[in-house]
Amino acid sequence: MLLSRSHSFAPMLEALRAGSRQQWRYHSHGRSQLASLAPPPPGHTRVVLMRHGESEFNTANIFTGWCDVALTPRGVVEADEAGKVFLSNNLKFRVCYTSLLSRSISTAWRSLESAGVGWVNVIKDWRLNERHYGALQGLSKERTAERLGRDKVMKWRRSFFARPPEMEPEHPHYSMIEEDKRYERLRMTAGITKAESLEDCQRRVVEAWENSIMPSPYSPPDNTDPEDCILVVAHANTLRALIMHLDEISVDEIESVNIPTAIPFYYDIDNETGKVKAPNPGKFRGSYISDDMTKRNFLERRRAAQDPWLWALKDDDVEEEMLNRKTLEQLTLEEEAARNTKIFGFKNQKP
Repeated sequence: MLLSRSHSFAPMLEALRAGSRQQWRYHSHGRSQLASLAPPPPGHTRVVLMRHGESEFNTANIFTGWCDVALTPRGVVEADEAGKVFLSNNLKFRVCYTSLLSRSISTAWRSLESAGVGWVNVIKDWRLNERHYGALQGLSKERTAERLGRDKVMKWRRSFFARPPEMEPEHPHYSMIEEDKRYERLRMTAGITKAESLEDCQRRVVEAWENSIMPSPYSPPDNTDPEDCILVVAHANTLRALIMHLDEISVDEIESVNIPTAIPFYYDIDNETGKVKAPNPGKFRGSYISDDMTKRNFLERRRAAQDPWLWALKDDDVEEEMLNRKTLEQLTLEEEAARNTKIFGFKNQKP
């Protein structure tokens, strides 16, 4: 890795730990003094949704999609803090669903371990993968907007119907995804997509929701407490797509919906109808499981991540190539994607 993290992240991590100590104030037996959430209404199942912790591409403001990048040290802390939120609210889980991407799986495991329930069954489903960004994967969002036009790129990023250009065989991620064993069954049946709109993404996410996560009518397993929750750890766009479905949000309104990293929120779902137990459809109705101070801290960290150099890295933490604007401007799109993959890592990449 080209970033030397040993000292660059130390002050930040210490600040997060200090904030955590102030916010959670554990008893000697390890349980928080914060009050538990009220249980779900009778005949309802509480589903907790959460985006993965901050990833390497998140912090560099790069289109990620199906690139299997790792969590940053800050993302690891976010996942641990989410687990403390679960613990402080006395949440119990009967099952957890993740995508097939490591940042989702790692966040789930770390948060469940932090909550003291690392034994919970984790089911991985490719339909919860992040939206496939096609030819944009591995590219800087800011530089792509400068090259191709901000309005066009924002349509690809935020709108419901706009689909980015397809990933071609020349793209450095094409063969990595096509040859990845985790998608072998998908490749032999439906085939691996080359690009998705949010509409395309929603189609598979809702299928996973209705067929696997919360089929209607839903019957909790006999050996579980009716108050036990279902946990889903996924991605920004898969969660936006699911929220749009659950809250009946319009195609115009969904453009303004953002999901911060590793802040859990929940819905109480009617077991018979599969509908959300909340009034006023057409807007976000999920409930964040966090006090206001914690949520503000998470949101501020997320805003800071839009500029990868806001951490004030020392000169020797960054190679000259990463700061040389002239060099970047001479790269083709494929070269830029390959460069970012090399710098920030991609778990599919063969040695």
